[in-house]
Amino acid sequence: MKLGKFTRRTIMSAAAGMAIAGAIGVGSASADTLDNIKARGKVVIGIQGDNPPFGFLDTSGKNDGYDAELSALYAKHLGVDLELVIVTNQNRIAGLQAGKVDALFATLGISAKRAESLQYSIPYAEDSMPLIAANGTDVASQADMNKLTIGVPKGSAQENLIPTLAPNATMLSFDDDSANIQALLSGQVDAIAANQFAIARIEENAPGKYAEKLILATNYKGVGTVLEDKAINESVNAFLEGVKADGTMDKLYKKWFKIGQPKFEAPVEGVSFTVK
Repeated sequence: MKLGKFTRRTIMSAAAGMAIAGAIGVGSASADTLDNIKARGKVVIGIQGDNPPFGFLDTSGKNDGYDAELSALYAKHLGVDLELVIVTNQNRIAGLQAGKVDALFATLGISAKRAESLQYSIPYAEDSMPLIAANGTDVASQADMNKLTIGVPKGSAQENLIPTLAPNATMLSFDDDSANIQALLSGQVDAIAANQFAIARIEENAPGKYAEKLILATNYKGVGTVLEDKAINESVNAFLEGVKADGTMDKLYKKWFKIGQPKFEAPVEGVSFTVK
């Protein structure tokens, strides 16, 4: 099994994650984020470094992916420079709250629980969450999951989902998406709860040996900003509405996901996309 590329990405992402984690707690986020951005002439955006095609590091170590391109377009929308900071599932919300980033374009699944800690934008991506296991693993229903050891990324929506869907399953949490995939490939777990792009990464390393067994849920992704900061929330929403209307988001979706832009029609219970 060719695990080299996952190991490299994991190391690079972990190093960057430790850098922001070390800084968290030194300051606190203020409620005038947009004014701060304009004053410094730069927007600082938290992005994942190991979750293709959303956010990842290319072979030269440069941030790339759907979230990276959207971040660059948002900076252009504001008329300021862009700084991308790699965040992990575990530290991304804390980094936002501490004022280390101005916004999170970091595959944040929209949920009422997370909405207690940050302000979501309108949805800008849609993601299904499959259960992936070896071809020979017998999983035909959610009930069958209870007999499995299932891997999840720490701080992910999947980590909250598995105890609800399969309370008797053994769940193991791994540092990030790459570590979760490695756990499956190395036999540490019977299955993983992942995102819709994980199977392509698995195929690169073990062609034809694994498959999506079940679709556990479908969720939306939103840009995260500081609670009660109306100006930055309105700015992000206006930007996203613009790229949806002019076809830019559809082009990015086709480039990175090979499908057209979703309609984003379903509401998310308990979540408001605007500051009241």
